[in-house]
Amino acid sequence: MKKRILLSLVSFFMMTAMWASLVDAYQIYVTAAAPGKTNATAELTLNLKNKLAVATWQCTLVLPAGVTAKSVVIVDGRYPEGYNPNITLTPDNSIDGKYLIACNGAEGVALTGTDGAVATVTVEIAADAALGEALVVVEAGSKFYGPAEEEYTDTKERVYTWTIEKGEDVVAGDINGDGSLNVADAQTALIMMADGQYSEAADLNHDGVVNVADAQMVLIMMADQ
Repeated sequence: MKKRILLSLVSFFMMTAMWASLVDAYQIYVTAAAPGKTNATAELTLNLKNKLAVATWQCTLVLPAGVTAKSVVIVDGRYPEGYNPNITLTPDNSIDGKYLIACNGAEGVALTGTDGAVATVTVEIAADAALGEALVVVEAGSKFYGPAEEEYTDTKERVYTWTIEKGEDVVAGDINGDGSLNVADAQTALIMMADGQYSEAADLNHDGVVNVADAQMVLIMMADQ
């Protein structure tokens, strides 16, 4: 009787270990090389762990308040040389900070290796984003498809604790970068216009060019101080 119970317990623990191993065999998780800074952009790395070959994958990424995803690009290291899969970043308009990321592979093409970086997400951190620990979440339900269209689903939520620190204060309209808003910024905008130059900092009305309208905006902003 004792032997039978012992064998049952061993079998139970083996099945539990196999199940736990299977749960973690396919997952997308986040890492970051450095803390984020307010008033700046930063990069988050998406990493994919896969037991068997994966050609296509997708996940839902949830960013902390004040952090906005701007773009996502493939990390070449885990893809065959010369292969450029299509990857997309789609915001969920119903919830701030939530994005669907999908990488569409090709039949017969698979990632190399079983664990490592697959994509980089560039994010913008607002000036008023909360400082300290922030949670970046990959929701449960990430999908993985093998070269022959085998499907796997990660049923666990993956949470990464990221740190956001105070960055440099940016003065709106400070085109020449001297830390203050004054007539010199309007003059800089006019000089850039005359020289056919462009910078995002000088394009205050975001119309794609630096012109008189931007110089006028500097004067309006000065008047509102």
